[in-house]
Amino acid sequence: MKGFEMITFDELLKRLQSQDPIKPLVFITADGEIGAGYHVTELRHSISKGIDCGGSIETWEDAKLQLLDGPGSTHMTVGKFTNIIQKSLSALPELRNTPLMVEFGHNNEQLVLMSLHGPEVSDETVALSLGDVRAVCKPAVRRKRDVEDQGGCCGTAIPSPQKSSCCDAVTATQDATACCT
Repeated sequence: MKGFEMITFDELLKRLQSQDPIKPLVFITADGEIGAGYHVTELRHSISKGIDCGGSIETWEDAKLQLLDGPGSTHMTVGKFTNIIQKSLSALPELRNTPLMVEFGHNNEQLVLMSLHGPEVSDETVALSLGDVRAVCKPAVRRKRDVEDQGGCCGTAIPSPQKSSCCDAVTATQDATACCT
């Protein structure tokens, strides 16, 4: 499965609108295709506030597309799916440019948060791949970004503008696996 990619509903809509609207839209996970009778159960916008392991408090927005696995003989068409997205964006415009994640579980078990990739187009279908989402240490990500913004990473001796007690071991002089993950 491909690496993590963060897109928005607006970007997803643009990608799909350039596809043949009568082609079946197939969602694929590492465990295989989602059932042809899948159903879009919910598009959700959330505002969250949290504190990370470095003590920084942040507020962020996210959007979720929830899919229900189901039996069926044909997949939803690209046109029907884009119509659902367009109507939803009209009703909830805050969904438009918010980072998007997908909630899904094969056989409607173990609902998992996934990232979205694609589309990949064949003669028969338009496919969207769903991939893993991983936990990240936000102070380490900020530190990496700060180091890169200063023109270095990894192996340069640029001091960190912000350290956290859990991530003090991540220094700009460490190798790429520690500094640039």
